[in-house]
Amino acid sequence: MNHDIEHALAAAQENLMAGRLDDAAGLLRGILASVPDHGEALAGLGYIAANQGDHACAAEYLVQASVHMSMSMDQLYFAAQVCQLAQRRDAAIALFERCLTQFPNHAASLHGVAMSLIQLGESQRALDVLVHLCKTQPQSAEAHYNRGTLLGTMARYEDELDAYRQAIALKPRFVRAYVNLGVALRDIGQFDEALLQFKKALSIDPNDAGARTNRAQTNLLLGEFEHGWREYEWRWRDGTCSHGFPQNTLWTGTQPIGGRTMLVHHEQGFGDTLQFVRFVDRLSAAGAHVVLRVQDALLPLLQNYRGAAEVIGETGQVPHFDYHIPILSLPFALKVHAPDLALSGPYVQADDALALQWDDVFTGSIRRPSIGIVWSGSRTHLNDHNRSISLEQLKPVFDADADFFALQPDVRDSDRACLAQLEQRGVLRDVSGRLTTFAETAALIARLDLVVSVDTAVAHLGGALGKPVWIALPFMPDWRWQLDRSDSPWYAKTRLFRQTTRGDWTGVVAALRAAIDALRGG
Repeated sequence: MNHDIEHALAAAQENLMAGRLDDAAGLLRGILASVPDHGEALAGLGYIAANQGDHACAAEYLVQASVHMSMSMDQLYFAAQVCQLAQRRDAAIALFERCLTQFPNHAASLHGVAMSLIQLGESQRALDVLVHLCKTQPQSAEAHYNRGTLLGTMARYEDELDAYRQAIALKPRFVRAYVNLGVALRDIGQFDEALLQFKKALSIDPNDAGARTNRAQTNLLLGEFEHGWREYEWRWRDGTCSHGFPQNTLWTGTQPIGGRTMLVHHEQGFGDTLQFVRFVDRLSAAGAHVVLRVQDALLPLLQNYRGAAEVIGETGQVPHFDYHIPILSLPFALKVHAPDLALSGPYVQADDALALQWDDVFTGSIRRPSIGIVWSGSRTHLNDHNRSISLEQLKPVFDADADFFALQPDVRDSDRACLAQLEQRGVLRDVSGRLTTFAETAALIARLDLVVSVDTAVAHLGGALGKPVWIALPFMPDWRWQLDRSDSPWYAKTRLFRQTTRGDWTGVVAALRAAIDALRGG
């Protein structure tokens, strides 16, 4: 039997070397049929599956093989990398650690353990590994850079800055380190220094999209719109955005559009569409036939949008067009300046028939302010941990003399107990189950006196409807809210309530409560 297995293994190896993977796999499976825990056969099948791009299958074979055979350093490292690709992080860590028992300071394995721990959310353990890696590889700019990015997610900003500076000292042309250093400096409010780092990155590589888009967002935050809109066009080159339409029909503001069909298409989030759809009217005023493409969830709300001849959803058939433009590129192409942002009234309308469907929640209501409230945004948003507030933290607001309605489309498990308690007390009414579309939410907002929201799509919806909206903002807000102002050029009836200390919502909650009390007093 052993001789037969040796013969089959040799034949499988020969087929592997010749690139006949299916033949090799057949022979290896034959071995497993008689010896199910044969390590070399399992490892061979793992190698073949990895070669064919089936990382999940490869990881399963290689993990089994690692139990039943003694693996070389190279074999262990390969298996660990495959487990990482298959998102089997615990298995990857175990295999990397077996590498480290053979070579305790193996840099690639230390890095692999750290990356897997980060993906598991084990930040402190990952940092300990990266600190050790930086000690064993003090000249590794990449190790210091990775330590910096982790420190940033842990809100250890001064240490993050030091790590990037060490990376740059070791590798003076390290573009990504300059960009990250710039972002970190911006996040603590050192804008001139941040812009200098982006400039240094671009002096090394003028085509670095990360440096361009981050400089754009910094300039927009500072109200430098002309420079900001122009460089924000680089977002299509940094690998995070894709619109899928041909470049040669992109409208840049220079081509005449009278009598032409213009496709304006959504990008990024719902709030972006609601905020920037205001500029579509200018295209139709210039004589263009505008087809507006929006996310399906916004279609019922925007299907009769005044500035567009036709509105389609993201899954709808795209008609023939002469030019296309992403919706956030409109300010650049239209050369929009700060005074152009203000609109005198609403530019999105709620459906009157849908508004009547909310009669039941207002029956018998005594005359006091009716306030819609949103305390958290989309969980997939990159900055969600900074912009969302827990319902527990907001509790003082609900002691005000007002009728509160939860407009929260997605209530998190961590907020459910508090929500149930507030409902039981009769101080917050959860109507989220009836908010199946943005059109439904708009219809309810039309009946309210005020919307109080974190920086999320509902804030933009309230603003577009021309309603008073109070927005709770983190210490370093998204660029569109700018700095050091309590109003917004985007929405006439908006008030901004800003954190004065990073991560601390106490002052914002107290200010919101006082402002609601003042409403009642007025």
